[in-house]
Amino acid sequence: MKRKILYLSQAYPYPADGGGKIKTLQTLETLAREYRIYAVFISEVKPKKEDLQILVKLGITVKVFYSDRVLASVKKDLVGLAWHFIRGISHYQFQYFLASARPAIQKIIDDWKPDVIHVDHLNMSQYLPKRKQQVWILEHHNVETYLYWTRFIHSPAILRKLYLLIEMILTYFFERKMLTVFDHILAISDVERGRLKSIFGRTNVSVQPLVYPMMHLRRLSSQHSHILFIGNLGWPPNEDAVGWFLRAIFPLIVQEIPDAEFHVVGKRQLRYERNWQMYPNVFLHGYQKDTIPYLSCADVFVLPFRMGGGLRLKSFTALASKIPIVTTSLGVDGLRVMHNRQCLVGDSANTFAQQTIRLLRSPMLQRRLAQEGKTYIRQNHSPDQSVRFLRMYHNILAYRYAP
Repeated sequence: MKRKILYLSQAYPYPADGGGKIKTLQTLETLAREYRIYAVFISEVKPKKEDLQILVKLGITVKVFYSDRVLASVKKDLVGLAWHFIRGISHYQFQYFLASARPAIQKIIDDWKPDVIHVDHLNMSQYLPKRKQQVWILEHHNVETYLYWTRFIHSPAILRKLYLLIEMILTYFFERKMLTVFDHILAISDVERGRLKSIFGRTNVSVQPLVYPMMHLRRLSSQHSHILFIGNLGWPPNEDAVGWFLRAIFPLIVQEIPDAEFHVVGKRQLRYERNWQMYPNVFLHGYQKDTIPYLSCADVFVLPFRMGGGLRLKSFTALASKIPIVTTSLGVDGLRVMHNRQCLVGDSANTFAQQTIRLLRSPMLQRRLAQEGKTYIRQNHSPDQSVRFLRMYHNILAYRYAP
């Protein structure tokens, strides 16, 4: 008899058009091979019927709760935000609270009687039952306190800094409290495992093996030097990365390579774009279901991140697509890649620009980095990693169920 997992997540993972969704979908696909799964999602969108069938075909029972609160702007309800802050509740937690979901999840627990409750993203831990009768596992995508710290450091606006400071403090106490209730925590990288230990003293942590398929692209030649960024611009670390690149880095590149083009693929946010310095050779393509045409044209994939935590799975996309990367240290945080081997690293605007120029001017360097990136993915993120993950999961449960 297969053991039963109740899987609680903050976003329906299909279409898998973001790093978090890619990871969630991968976890579900892997666990569905060996376990019965009832997956519950608090989603900002209502999934299409054909998208729901992706999980149903895996034998997963699916329940989706739609909430318009997830994407609601905090600026439109400052009174509500202040009230939650006074009560000690962070926006990170509150935006995924849905009153109707709590009794429904409890009923699933009572009727279906899962052996495991697997929480995907810490803010979903608010739906855990009051009585612990199962093995509780957390799939921790980011050390949230660290993520808010990086946002606080690099946000220029005073009011936003104040908001982020309060949010970081409240999230720290929420994270510290909730991490203690789990039998085991799955971190996304060795770096994140280290943060969980150094910040919160957690040692019941394993690094979750990740699979990323190789992408076999037909390279398309371009008359211009083609720089690519992919990411939802509604996510503050992505917005900051693109804003910093346009403001401080791209002008330095254009001085040396006037025909350089910067292409951004991902959901647009007009409120951010108003503050950006735009150029005729900058192209904002918006959300694209198929990113292959853009990947096929790219000479360089940039990861100019100053904010964030966890892993940027878009780095996997570039490596698997054999596109050479220029990045900040944070852009490849958690990956076992090295400067001048699988990528080029620059943490200041000038260094980042010079590394990009160096790469655009050297087809030989482009080919070498691309080949090293392909080798890295094959050695560290092959389909064999899903077998490792299942073995790890079995061992966690075997230990917890041991007499």
